[in-house]
This record gives sequence, structure tokens and C-alpha cells, in this order.
Amino acid sequence: METTKLDTPYKIRSARACIVAGFQQYTGNFRRIFKVTWLPSLVFAVVSGVAEALLVEYYPLVVLALLIVYCLLYRFWLRKRLSSVLEKVKGTLKSYLRHFGLFATVAFATFIFCVALWLLTSVPAVILGIANIEAQRGVLYGDPLGMPDYMRWLTIGVFALASFLQAYIYLLFFFPLRYAQGSAVAAEDERAKAVSNKLLSE
Repeated sequence: METTKLDTPYKIRSARACIVAGFQQYTGNFRRIFKVTWLPSLVFAVVSGVAEALLVEYYPLVVLALLIVYCLLYRFWLRKRLSSVLEKVKGTLKSYLRHFGLFATVAFATFIFCVALWLLTSVPAVILGIANIEAQRGVLYGDPLGMPDYMRWLTIGVFALASFLQAYIYLLFFFPLRYAQGSAVAAEDERAKAVSNKLLSE
């Protein structure tokens, strides 16, 4: 069931609470997120599927340019969302370093979870990719190409589907960091109030 309740990120939380809140925010509002992001995710999936299929079928000098282009396009789209997170973290380098442990813990734990999901969604594409590579190796040694004619399109489709799912895994990574950032801001506000109260009481 979809929820539209937006739990404020600007509250002091532990690393575990940031991760849990971020995942709950993502899963609870996934339908709304999907409505906003399905088109760039689809573009990413198609370009990624074609590039990765070509990378499997042919060897990479020409395809490298395509990989760079799609990475730049997708990261530009992500940067717009990520910038809204980063721009709200105010303060000096010292204030960032005070919360480095929180950011590092949240980022590392979320990264491990996202890598596990990424590997799970990559299994069909990896199997198909290995089959294509082995077929190409066989051709180099004089064996006839044993792959059916539709294999190229099947490879593109499988890689595109995997990339579409992975686009949402990449997006998931930023939600716990959003709560870590909110916790850091709340902690800095509390610290500023404590310092201000101390100065007024003197």
C-alpha cells in the first residue's frame, strides 16, 4: 500500500534510523517516484541495453564512447536530485567532518545493500553475456556461430530490462543519505542553539 506521509528528515537520527527511514520513504512512495522518473529511467535502460549488448557482441573501442555518453547523461539527471540534498548542508568543513562517521556508515551500509540488489538483477544479463562471449570465442577458433539470429535483440532486451531495474537501485542509494544529511543539519542547529544559550547565560 502506498503512503504519502513525508517523515521530516530534519531530526537527529542514528545511522541505522537514517537507513530505515530512507528505505521506508522510498518504498512507501515508490508509485509517486516511478511516475516522475520512469521516462529518464527508460531512456537510460534503452541506451544502456544497446551499449552493453554491443559491448558483449563486439569488442569495446567503439562502444566505449557510448558508455561514456550514457553515464554522463544519467549522472546529469541524478546530479539535479542530489544537488537538492547537498545544497541544504550548510556550514564549514569542520561541521562536515563532525558528521563524517554518520555519512560514512550510512553510505557504506546502503552501498552494500544496493550492490546485492544490483547483482541479483544482473544475473540473467550476465548469463546471456557469457553465452555471447563464449560464442564469439568459438568463432575466433573456427567454430560456426551457434547463436540464433534473434540473440542480438534478446541480449539488448535483457540488458535493457536489467538496466531499468538498476536505475531504481541507484536512486535508492540517495534516500538514506538524505536522512543522514537532515540529521546532520538538525544536530548543527541544536549545537548552534546550545552555544547561543551558553553565551546568553554568561
